Amino acid sequence: MALDQLLRLAQTLNLSPALLQSMRILQMNTQELSDYLNDLAMENPAMEYDEGPGSGPSWEEFSSRVPWLADRPSAGWEGEPPADVGTVADRSDSLEVLLRDQLTRLHLEPPLLALCQYLADSLDPKGRLEQSDLDGLARAGVPEALLTQAVETLQALDPPGIAARSLEECLVLQLRRMPGDHQLAIRLCGHLEALAQGTVKLKALADRLGADPEQLRQAVEVIRTLNPNPVGDMTPEEPIRYLRPDAWVAEVDGQLQVFVNQWDLPRFAVSRDYLAMAKTGREDEAADYLREKIQQAQWVLQCVRRRQATLEACLTALVKAQENFFLGRWEAPGPLLRRELAEQLEVHPSTVTRTLGHKYIQCRQGLFPTAYFFSRKTGGDQSEQALKARIARMVREEDPAHPLSDQTITQRLAEEGISLARRTVAKYRLALGIPSSQQRRSR
Repeated sequence: MALDQLLRLAQTLNLSPALLQSMRILQMNTQELSDYLNDLAMENPAMEYDEGPGSGPSWEEFSSRVPWLADRPSAGWEGEPPADVGTVADRSDSLEVLLRDQLTRLHLEPPLLALCQYLADSLDPKGRLEQSDLDGLARAGVPEALLTQAVETLQALDPPGIAARSLEECLVLQLRRMPGDHQLAIRLCGHLEALAQGTVKLKALADRLGADPEQLRQAVEVIRTLNPNPVGDMTPEEPIRYLRPDAWVAEVDGQLQVFVNQWDLPRFAVSRDYLAMAKTGREDEAADYLREKIQQAQWVLQCVRRRQATLEACLTALVKAQENFFLGRWEAPGPLLRRELAEQLEVHPSTVTRTLGHKYIQCRQGLFPTAYFFSRKTGGDQSEQALKARIARMVREEDPAHPLSDQTITQRLAEEGISLARRTVAKYRLALGIPSSQQRRSR
């Protein structure tokens, strides 16, 4: 096999770090950009807070022109302020607090108290102990008697059923706390699979346990009142993340206008003192560092201004394309593709995607992600959002005694000239959180 050497000329586009930084800033939402600028100002001495008046109107001037706009989320609150917008709400682990409080009041010996607190922190989301965790503590040298005592101490706490090692033990712990004799119900907890099969297996189960069928039925009813998840609402929930609108759309003087969020962004400027120092013409390491930081600050602030202008241009085109929705003429946006918006702006579709991705618009109808306003044509000239709104309205107006099935909704849409498959109607209904017609009839 012959080896040859070829000389070939080719042009390639390499993204510089500065260009990558510009693209990154373009994609940031208001909260991300605010955090990024504050972090950058901590390490760049050339960036300083601009205390002067901004170029645009103040929040008070803007909000006074929009009657439906509530008080600004991050300022102007009376009394106790809410959590900062854009931050994650801090939730205390109520189960952990409850268990630790009960353990503290038992006045346990230090080794037992430490082990109980460790096991309490090891509970799964349902408040149960994993046998593998107990086996690991035994292998680590924890005495078996101390481990057993710690488990029994936890299981004696509230809520009943806590620290169980299985569903069966969880139910048994609750039954032992209930007044009365529930020995038959406790025995039944060892046959949960048979109970799950319904009345078919109850007669055979009564014969196996030597119990009276009526007593067995009463024991089953007692078991049904138990809670397989005693933790319930004390399970830590997902943190609530508050959103800042990246722009507002409001009708002012009869015209729809876009107001890009500039009030929740910190305003920075390049320090005049450091600019004067950089012009002295010194050539040393400190001067090189200062010029580098000044150049970085100037570039970042330029990228921020470019982001604001690009975002305003894209949102203005979006509002114009979905004018009927923002003016309240349509209950849902019409079909629109990002490619169509890019053609109107004479930019690449990726620019529209980067600019509008992960951002939110607040208008008179509510707060919406920008992705809500983009949808392909479905069922004729309708958008997916419009079809979902139509299905939701049909369900609201239906006769509760005779709810509409997916097939009936499909037929009614066809009568209106909207061709949609029944499975698509079912998919949209599930996306809206609407139960089936049979479930709606039973309510």
